[in-house]
Amino acid sequence: MLNQLIKNAQPYWQQYVEHDFVKQLANGSLPAECFRHYLKQDYLYLFHYSRAFALAIFKAKNFSQMETPRKSLESICQEIQLHLAYCRQWGISEAEIFATQESAACVAYTRYLLDCGATGGLAEIYAAITPCAVGYAQIARYITENYPRLTNNPYQTWIDTYASEAFQQEAEETSAFLTALCADFTPTQQNHIQHIFTTATRMEIAFWQMGLDLA
Repeated sequence: MLNQLIKNAQPYWQQYVEHDFVKQLANGSLPAECFRHYLKQDYLYLFHYSRAFALAIFKAKNFSQMETPRKSLESICQEIQLHLAYCRQWGISEAEIFATQESAACVAYTRYLLDCGATGGLAEIYAAITPCAVGYAQIARYITENYPRLTNNPYQTWIDTYASEAFQQEAEETSAFLTALCADFTPTQQNHIQHIFTTATRMEIAFWQMGLDLA
Protein backbone atom coordinates (compact mmCIF):
# COMPACT_ATOMS: atom_id res chain seq x y z
CA MET A 1 0.00 0.00 0.00
CA LEU A 2 2.83 2.38 0.85
CA ASN A 3 4.19 2.41 -2.69
CA GLN A 4 0.77 3.36 -4.02
CA LEU A 5 0.37 6.13 -1.45
CA ILE A 6 3.78 7.53 -2.38
CA LYS A 7 3.07 7.28 -6.10
CA ASN A 8 -0.22 9.13 -5.72
CA ALA A 9 1.44 11.75 -3.50
CA GLN A 10 3.81 12.85 -6.26
CA PRO A 11 5.33 15.28 -6.97
CA TYR A 12 5.16 16.18 -3.29
CA TRP A 13 6.89 13.05 -2.02
CA GLN A 14 9.98 13.63 -4.13
CA GLN A 15 10.02 17.30 -3.13
CA TYR A 16 9.96 16.16 0.50
CA VAL A 17 12.66 13.49 0.26
CA GLU A 18 14.94 15.57 -1.98
CA HIS A 19 14.31 18.97 -0.43
CA ASP A 20 17.16 21.50 -0.40
CA PHE A 21 17.28 21.18 3.40
CA VAL A 22 17.95 17.44 2.98
CA LYS A 23 20.56 17.99 0.26
CA GLN A 24 22.39 20.53 2.39
CA LEU A 25 22.32 18.11 5.33
CA ALA A 26 23.79 15.45 3.08
CA ASN A 27 26.75 17.52 1.86
CA GLY A 28 27.29 19.35 5.15
CA SER A 29 26.56 22.81 3.73
CA LEU A 30 23.41 23.54 5.75
CA PRO A 31 23.94 26.69 7.85
CA ALA A 32 24.21 25.78 11.52
CA GLU A 33 21.60 28.41 12.38
CA CYS A 34 19.08 26.62 10.17
CA PHE A 35 19.79 23.28 11.80
CA ARG A 36 19.48 24.71 15.31
CA HIS A 37 16.14 26.27 14.37
CA TYR A 38 15.00 22.93 12.98
CA LEU A 39 16.12 21.06 16.14
CA LYS A 40 14.12 23.35 18.41
CA GLN A 41 11.01 23.09 16.26
CA ASP A 42 11.46 19.33 15.96
CA TYR A 43 11.34 19.04 19.75
CA LEU A 44 8.00 20.84 19.75
CA TYR A 45 6.84 18.66 16.88
CA LEU A 46 7.78 15.49 18.74
CA PHE A 47 5.64 16.51 21.70
CA HIS A 48 2.51 16.65 19.55
CA TYR A 49 3.64 13.62 17.52
CA SER A 50 3.68 11.72 20.81
CA ARG A 51 0.17 12.93 21.56
CA ALA A 52 -0.95 11.52 18.20
CA PHE A 53 0.34 8.07 19.17
CA ALA A 54 -1.37 8.38 22.55
CA LEU A 55 -4.57 9.18 20.70
CA ALA A 56 -4.00 6.12 18.52
CA ILE A 57 -3.85 3.97 21.65
CA PHE A 58 -7.16 5.49 22.77
CA LYS A 59 -8.71 4.80 19.36
CA ALA A 60 -7.58 1.15 19.29
CA LYS A 61 -10.39 -1.40 19.29
CA ASN A 62 -8.44 -4.15 21.07
CA PHE A 63 -5.15 -4.83 22.84
CA SER A 64 -3.57 -6.06 19.64
CA GLN A 65 -4.17 -2.74 17.90
CA MET A 66 -2.79 -0.91 20.92
CA GLU A 67 0.58 -2.63 20.69
CA THR A 68 2.05 -0.80 17.67
CA PRO A 69 1.27 2.78 18.80
CA ARG A 70 2.20 1.86 22.38
CA LYS A 71 5.67 0.73 21.30
CA SER A 72 6.11 3.86 19.19
CA LEU A 73 5.05 6.16 22.03
CA GLU A 74 7.40 4.43 24.45
CA SER A 75 10.26 4.76 21.99
CA ILE A 76 9.62 8.47 21.38
CA CYS A 77 9.39 9.24 25.10
CA GLN A 78 12.74 7.53 25.67
CA GLU A 79 14.35 9.30 22.73
CA ILE A 80 13.25 12.77 23.83
CA GLN A 81 16.09 12.80 26.35
CA LEU A 82 18.51 11.89 23.56
CA HIS A 83 17.06 14.73 21.50
CA LEU A 84 17.67 17.17 24.36
CA ALA A 85 21.23 15.88 24.71
CA TYR A 86 21.77 16.33 20.97
CA CYS A 87 20.47 19.88 21.22
CA ARG A 88 22.99 20.60 23.96
CA GLN A 89 25.77 19.46 21.62
CA TRP A 90 24.58 22.20 19.28
CA GLY A 91 24.61 24.81 22.03
CA ILE A 92 20.86 24.75 22.67
CA SER A 93 19.91 24.58 26.33
CA GLU A 94 16.70 23.04 27.63
CA ALA A 95 15.64 26.48 28.83
CA GLU A 96 15.99 27.82 25.29
CA ILE A 97 14.00 24.92 23.85
CA PHE A 98 11.21 25.32 26.39
CA ALA A 99 11.03 29.04 25.66
CA THR A 100 10.85 28.53 21.90
CA GLN A 101 7.65 29.64 20.20
CA GLU A 102 6.13 27.17 17.77
CA SER A 103 6.56 28.14 14.15
CA ALA A 104 3.51 28.44 11.93
CA ALA A 105 4.65 25.34 10.03
CA CYS A 106 4.91 23.34 13.25
CA VAL A 107 1.49 24.46 14.45
CA ALA A 108 -0.14 23.65 11.11
CA TYR A 109 1.45 20.21 10.82
CA THR A 110 0.98 18.99 14.38
CA ARG A 111 -2.58 20.20 14.74
CA TYR A 112 -3.41 18.53 11.44
CA LEU A 113 -2.09 15.24 12.86
CA LEU A 114 -4.21 15.61 15.96
CA ASP A 115 -7.28 16.69 14.01
CA CYS A 116 -7.03 13.56 11.84
CA GLY A 117 -6.96 11.51 15.02
CA ALA A 118 -9.73 13.37 16.79
CA THR A 119 -12.15 13.16 13.87
CA GLY A 120 -11.10 9.79 12.46
CA GLY A 121 -9.87 6.41 13.58
CA LEU A 122 -6.59 4.54 13.66
CA ALA A 123 -6.28 4.49 9.88
CA GLU A 124 -6.62 8.26 9.67
CA ILE A 125 -4.05 8.79 12.42
CA TYR A 126 -1.56 6.49 10.76
CA ALA A 127 -2.13 7.99 7.32
CA ALA A 128 -1.05 11.31 8.85
CA ILE A 129 1.84 9.83 10.85
CA THR A 130 3.37 7.63 8.16
CA PRO A 131 4.93 10.38 5.98
CA CYS A 132 7.13 11.32 8.93
CA ALA A 133 7.90 7.81 10.17
CA VAL A 134 8.57 6.36 6.72
CA GLY A 135 9.81 9.55 5.08
CA TYR A 136 12.76 10.03 7.40
CA ALA A 137 13.81 6.44 6.78
CA GLN A 138 13.65 6.99 3.02
CA ILE A 139 15.49 10.30 3.33
CA ALA A 140 18.33 8.61 5.20
CA ARG A 141 18.55 5.96 2.47
CA TYR A 142 18.44 8.66 -0.22
CA ILE A 143 21.39 10.41 1.42
CA THR A 144 23.47 7.28 1.98
CA GLU A 145 22.83 6.05 -1.58
CA ASN A 146 23.47 9.36 -3.36
CA TYR A 147 26.05 11.23 -1.27
CA PRO A 148 29.52 10.20 -0.11
CA ARG A 149 29.98 9.82 3.64
CA LEU A 150 31.95 12.84 4.80
CA THR A 151 34.09 12.53 7.91
CA ASN A 152 33.68 16.24 8.62
CA ASN A 153 29.92 16.47 8.04
CA PRO A 154 28.45 18.01 11.22
CA TYR A 155 25.10 16.36 10.41
CA GLN A 156 26.40 12.81 10.07
CA THR A 157 25.01 11.78 13.45
CA TRP A 158 21.55 12.90 12.36
CA ILE A 159 21.88 10.93 9.11
CA ASP A 160 23.14 7.82 10.93
CA THR A 161 20.22 7.93 13.37
CA TYR A 162 17.62 7.60 10.64
CA ALA A 163 19.71 5.23 8.53
CA SER A 164 20.07 2.85 11.48
CA GLU A 165 18.60 -0.63 11.26
CA ALA A 166 16.38 0.07 14.27
CA PHE A 167 14.75 3.14 12.73
CA GLN A 168 14.39 1.45 9.34
CA GLN A 169 12.63 -1.45 11.05
CA GLU A 170 10.27 0.88 12.90
CA ALA A 171 9.38 2.54 9.60
CA GLU A 172 8.55 -0.83 8.06
CA GLU A 173 6.34 -1.71 11.03
CA THR A 174 4.48 1.59 10.73
CA SER A 175 3.89 0.99 7.03
CA ALA A 176 2.70 -2.58 7.62
CA PHE A 177 0.31 -1.44 10.35
CA LEU A 178 -1.26 1.18 8.08
CA THR A 179 -1.62 -1.41 5.31
CA ALA A 180 -3.38 -3.80 7.68
CA LEU A 181 -5.72 -1.08 8.92
CA CYS A 182 -6.79 -0.26 5.36
CA ALA A 183 -6.98 -3.82 4.04
CA ASP A 184 -10.75 -3.88 3.63
CA PHE A 185 -11.28 -0.24 2.71
CA THR A 186 -13.55 0.74 -0.15
CA PRO A 187 -12.18 2.97 -2.95
CA THR A 188 -13.84 5.97 -1.28
CA GLN A 189 -12.15 5.20 2.03
CA GLN A 190 -8.82 4.64 0.27
CA ASN A 191 -9.12 8.03 -1.41
CA HIS A 192 -9.70 9.58 2.00
CA ILE A 193 -6.53 7.94 3.35
CA GLN A 194 -4.62 9.12 0.28
CA HIS A 195 -5.75 12.70 0.84
CA ILE A 196 -4.50 12.63 4.44
CA PHE A 197 -1.16 11.05 3.44
CA THR A 198 -0.60 13.60 0.67
CA THR A 199 -1.53 16.52 2.91
CA ALA A 200 0.88 15.37 5.63
CA THR A 201 3.59 15.04 2.98
CA ARG A 202 2.99 18.66 1.95
CA MET A 203 3.28 19.60 5.63
CA GLU A 204 6.68 17.89 5.76
CA ILE A 205 7.87 20.01 2.83
CA ALA A 206 6.76 23.13 4.68
CA PHE A 207 8.63 21.97 7.79
CA TRP A 208 11.90 21.63 5.86
CA GLN A 209 11.34 25.02 4.27
CA MET A 210 10.74 26.51 7.71
CA GLY A 211 14.23 25.33 8.65
CA LEU A 212 15.80 27.00 5.65
CA ASP A 213 13.81 30.22 6.02
CA LEU A 214 14.24 30.44 9.82
CA ALA A 215 10.52 31.14 9.85
